[in-house]
Amino acid sequence: MKVCLIATILLLAFPQIKHDTVLERLSTVERFAFGPTGYAGVISPGEKDFRVVLARSTALADFEKLLATGNIQAKCYALVGIHKLSPARFKELADRLTDPKGTVTTEQGCIILRKPFSTVLKQIAAGKY
Repeated sequence: MKVCLIATILLLAFPQIKHDTVLERLSTVERFAFGPTGYAGVISPGEKDFRVVLARSTALADFEKLLATGNIQAKCYALVGIHKLSPARFKELADRLTDPKGTVTTEQGCIILRKPFSTVLKQIAAGKY
């Protein structure tokens, strides 16, 4: 009985901080890649995390958060997710990116490329991911 009471007091005294490890990983992903990658042809860690977020009931809000806070590769994953979930919202957000600068590290098969963000954005808008 005392153990339960102490545990309850500790839980109430120290608020639980919920970390979203999937979004944290995705926000700092090294490469933007869909499909088989590397010599073994495995799904990239970024795509795995993207799929987890896409399956959530909060996916659209999570992708918008990722768009605001993630690195450039993460922003690409976020835009793909938003495009899939709400093409109208994607268009609205993409239109705000009037001068998308930066370089995205991508991976296709075992080839790692650096592409202009504007090029990747056009490919996302065309539904290529």
